[in-house]
Amino acid sequence: MEKSYGIEAARAQLGDIADHARSTGQVINLTRHGRPVAVIGPVSAIKPLAGVQVRLYLGDQDAVSYTFPDVPRIGESILVETPDGDEDFWDVVNVQWDIRPNEAPAVNVLANEPAKES
Repeated sequence: MEKSYGIEAARAQLGDIADHARSTGQVINLTRHGRPVAVIGPVSAIKPLAGVQVRLYLGDQDAVSYTFPDVPRIGESILVETPDGDEDFWDVVNVQWDIRPNEAPAVNVLANEPAKES
């Protein structure tokens, strides 16, 4: 199988390309006008080019900056280890982009503790 496909040509073969990538571990580039725009491959083989700097607000705590592989989505859970070694899950409830002149865009993520089941 090719290591690169034009994105238009790949559309009809996406199932076959994904099966090949999964079974062989090979990463396949999808290109547009000869330039890579996406890849298909096993998750373990795909590394983000750069992380996203996120200001994470856990409940009413002050923000803490983290680098995430991508922007968290509303409804996703984030596992956070506390200073005493416990682990708590937090649910993403809002994602806010701050765009200001002469500043890099900022991503603010608000997460709340899930409701305790009784």
